[in-house]
Amino acid sequence: MWEIFKTVLYLSVTGSCLTGVLAALKPITSRHIPAGWLYRIWLAAAVSMLVPLWKLVPEQGAASISRQLTERRAAMTVVPVISASEASSITYSSASFSPSAQGGWDIYELIPYIWLFGAAVFLTAAAVSYAVFLSRKRRGSIELENCSALDEIKFELNINRRIRVRLSRSSDSPMLVGAFFPVIYVPSGMIDENALRMIFRHELTHYRRGDLLYKWLTLIVNAVHWFNPFAYILSYNVNQSCETACDMSVIKSMNESERRLYMKTILDTIENSN
Repeated sequence: MWEIFKTVLYLSVTGSCLTGVLAALKPITSRHIPAGWLYRIWLAAAVSMLVPLWKLVPEQGAASISRQLTERRAAMTVVPVISASEASSITYSSASFSPSAQGGWDIYELIPYIWLFGAAVFLTAAAVSYAVFLSRKRRGSIELENCSALDEIKFELNINRRIRVRLSRSSDSPMLVGAFFPVIYVPSGMIDENALRMIFRHELTHYRRGDLLYKWLTLIVNAVHWFNPFAYILSYNVNQSCETACDMSVIKSMNESERRLYMKTILDTIENSN
């Protein structure tokens, strides 16, 4: 368990450093790097907090690198000469401070289990919260049959999967839920056909890009690194860059009037949700 926890700590430190650098450079990168690439960079940072890349190095290569480092350290290290009495004194001193030698409980042995318990609690709370959220959404909504606007946008985006639409009385803003059984919730008061097309284009672009799966990825990052505030900063930036990249992907093929309508729909949605 300690080896697993040490790997998590290494990932947490490297991921925190990468997140800090990206957050510091955000005012510059947001102006000079396309939104789609920024989204990929933030996703790469999220993956770096879950995948120990150094373990992917072949064992022979790792052994060669380790041997070279050991030889260089040995050449640079000056070994002090001590007497036998000094050596026995050092050995006795280290043993005297060992918790196991005094018969006490080593608190450090509990740390990996505390981390594992925290991750389990985080995932359980997230799963229960999501299930309750979906249940409330479904109870306060009705399914919309034969939506021509949805079929039109699905055809344009080459999406053949069945995606349901539900009119929600408890939702102020549209949303796509369900990575495997997708449903688009639309506020019941939103009946304008052109606005619906813009909303469907946005939500179906999320679906086509697999953004819901990436959001679950950030949830796993938060669960594994629940003790690290940088994990939550990373998750926030992934979600923010996801929305920006989606908007840029939607409007890139629109003409000027369509872009105005799209931005008006987004602003109206934000205003209603606030």
